[in-house]
Amino acid sequence: MEGLVKIFVYGTLKRGFANHYLLENNFDGAARFITKGHTKEAFPLVVGTDAYIPFMLPLKGQGKQVYGEIYEVNRNVLSLLDDLEDHPTWYKRSPCEVIVTNEAAGFEGGDTVSCSSYFLTNFTQKFLSLEFLSEYTLEYHLKTYSERSSRNKYCDFKGQSQDK
Repeated sequence: MEGLVKIFVYGTLKRGFANHYLLENNFDGAARFITKGHTKEAFPLVVGTDAYIPFMLPLKGQGKQVYGEIYEVNRNVLSLLDDLEDHPTWYKRSPCEVIVTNEAAGFEGGDTVSCSSYFLTNFTQKFLSLEFLSEYTLEYHLKTYSERSSRNKYCDFKGQSQDK
């Protein structure tokens, strides 16, 4: 299949999380789980806003190595992900090196894979005082995350996460 892109997901797009359906149902596209991994560099991974949304901040070398999943997607699925993440105005899809932690077809543990991932743009400085996580877990997600359908439609989550 031509035009496939490797995407590293660390939050609600992972298996078992609220937005994984975009990678699972293959809406007129193709998405394939490759393996698990973690960022080669450390990045701040925080949970913020009244909806407890996970954000990876584009500050290479700060925070911790972030654990997540690597997928291969075609342009149709990539477009759906970009729409969900409001790329490039809220999150920005940017290059990210990922170390494979589980062997998979064509990959050995320890291999470095060039991926893209979604980083919060123009983030509020308040996020730098939050706890930096190494992994956004399902336990944490189920305890705190507010799905889009249950969010207050008048609350400005983008405004809570970005500096104006």
